[in-house]
Amino acid sequence: MTQETTSVGERPSSLDAHGLLGWARRCVEQLATHREEINALNVFPVPDSDTGTNLLYTMRAAVDRAEGEEAWISEGGGSAGAREIAVALGHGAVHGARGNSGVILSQVLRAVGEAATFTVVDASTYRRALRTAVTLVDHALSDPVEGTIVTVLREAAAGAGRSSATSLVEVARAAADAGAQALDRTTSQLPALTRAGVVDAGGRGLLVLLDTMVEVLVGRAPERPEYAIPDDPLAVSSERCDGDPGGSVDAGADTRYEVMYSLTHSDDARADELRSALRTLGDSVVVVGDGGTGDNARWAVHVHTDDIGTAIEVALPLGRVTEIRVTDMLDPVGAPGAGGPRHGNGPGGEQSGTGAQPERSVVAIVRGGPLADLFSEAGARTVDPGEDGVIDAVLALCTDELLVLPNGELSRAQIGALDAALRDVEGHALILPTGSVVQGLSALAVHDASTTLSLDGFGMADAAAATRHAHLVRAEHDALTLVGRCVAGDLLGMVGHDVALIETDPVDAVCALADRLLSSGGELVTLLLGAEYDEAATETTVNRIRSAHPDVEVAGYAAGPGRVLAHVGVE
Repeated sequence: MTQETTSVGERPSSLDAHGLLGWARRCVEQLATHREEINALNVFPVPDSDTGTNLLYTMRAAVDRAEGEEAWISEGGGSAGAREIAVALGHGAVHGARGNSGVILSQVLRAVGEAATFTVVDASTYRRALRTAVTLVDHALSDPVEGTIVTVLREAAAGAGRSSATSLVEVARAAADAGAQALDRTTSQLPALTRAGVVDAGGRGLLVLLDTMVEVLVGRAPERPEYAIPDDPLAVSSERCDGDPGGSVDAGADTRYEVMYSLTHSDDARADELRSALRTLGDSVVVVGDGGTGDNARWAVHVHTDDIGTAIEVALPLGRVTEIRVTDMLDPVGAPGAGGPRHGNGPGGEQSGTGAQPERSVVAIVRGGPLADLFSEAGARTVDPGEDGVIDAVLALCTDELLVLPNGELSRAQIGALDAALRDVEGHALILPTGSVVQGLSALAVHDASTTLSLDGFGMADAAAATRHAHLVRAEHDALTLVGRCVAGDLLGMVGHDVALIETDPVDAVCALADRLLSSGGELVTLLLGAEYDEAATETTVNRIRSAHPDVEVAGYAAGPGRVLAHVGVE
């Protein structure tokens, strides 16, 4: 340990709101300093991994939320207490969590909020926070594994609990030292870490936070050894080293995708139900909440799986799914000249590993006509869902990497069959969760072939999820709906699978759908208007929406004939 710059009598016995926020800001600085070291320690799923980046991103999100909370309270003439800052840190971390380690960090910060008194964080608060964090993490994980960030957290909590000191700095130091000892032992606890000769990456990141608490209290962080990193990361076996808390050491070695999303408008019971469902689909399952109540509560969801669609679909009946992020863990990020094998046997053959940029294509499942032209003009290939052999048509595309936009045109069974078929051929492919053509266009608008497949897919999935959508169909027979009785020929405004409104005039119907979607906010309305809308009707519809919502951009396009008379999307 280094010599501390504060005498025993001057050591703080607590942190107020300003001190707690100062600790969080310093954590961001220290994680930024140690990011590359932590990344290098994480030898799975690829040598250039991102545990340090995930922890830094999560901590920055926490600080941003806490700073916003402090500013909001100050503008109202008040003064934030330590508990308000701590709760805001937890909420921000859950909302912004990235990766397994980031999700676990969010629960440590949430625990501080649950343990803090209104005014200060003191020794007893810190003990209780670490103990609460262990409970929250154990409940959230599918099957905690020793030798990971979970082990370091548990031992740090035990070290704090063994200290009888009343000074926060003594308890913080006891926790940090116990965490450091636990981190040293991780090398021998997981075979993958033993082979690589490294400590756990997530545990190293947690130790940075524990040491930073000591630093802000005494002026200097404890001395730690330089943790060895692999001399040749590419030679390290693909075992789970990012503190993988889900399943056995070898669990998930064959799973390909990391799926993350946020769940709102739910509750703890349904979050538990989701956790159980995800355990049947993959490993590294983590479902954690921010401690909020009612519609303001939010859960961060994480799973490693081969079944992206089902991992998202199982959550739909349990709440509202937002902020979907999908990462292809087999995408060769960071390997010089690495490129995935070609998808199919088109021109170019196999990648030689000489640094050539892999060819990536986007295929949209969309009916022929003006809609297909829109996707083609935006750079996508198109496959008509009305054709026989839709799956064969997708598989026939010759490209190294493929992003598929189903656009609500494929059934769940068809998506499952397509996923299975894509896994049986060479190449890398992602099926993105676009439930309508407007979501498909939103996804395509942010397509970036210059980045990795996983980051491109994430950005496109995120754009699709941020697009609320509705469509208009004509009733084929008399029926009783959720909004009243309709007769054959009425226009039915559909939001999801539910009838949201009944109209007789096409212009009125689309305007009413746009109003409904914009009630939750929005900046851009996209209208895809079918054959029933001539040029005059299209102009009238666009102008009415612009007049009713002058701050919103409105774009209208012809969609051609079809069963769906109009699509409405709001971003």
